[in-house]
Amino acid sequence: MRFCDKYREKRYVLSADRRRCVVLKDEGESRKYIGDNPADKMVTVYRVDGGMIIAKAAGDVKCDFAVYTETDTLYFVELKGGDYSRAIDQLRNVVQVLVSPDVERPRAIHTRVVASKVRVPNFLTTKEKKLKDFLKKHYNGTHKKATGVLREDLK
Repeated sequence: MRFCDKYREKRYVLSADRRRCVVLKDEGESRKYIGDNPADKMVTVYRVDGGMIIAKAAGDVKCDFAVYTETDTLYFVELKGGDYSRAIDQLRNVVQVLVSPDVERPRAIHTRVVASKVRVPNFLTTKEKKLKDFLKKHYNGTHKKATGVLREDLK
């Protein structure tokens, strides 16, 4: 079963349409992810935290949003204050929980972090390197981070 077939409950699907620009932002926050859709693909946006995954205990790790395109490409997006290491944990956990054995592996899975601040110096942490290697090896994916705004074309 494809990701979009398994996850289609209205309580966590924020939108499913061909909009030209997907903007993900938490209310009252300045951090945002912008996914441009110049090819007018069908794009489904999910609320992960508090939607697809409900916290059962304090400290449960999950990201904020997921974006799925008709080309079978999945993006997990975390909007983070400053704890980049925790964002990495959240993204890795969400990939492992939501892309379960009963879900066909998407063509690609990408993870994105938009932080309000990033530590200086900006070096590649061991966790980040492991996440990048994991995504590339198992899911033909990538990991990107940005401060304030991350904008890219959706694949």
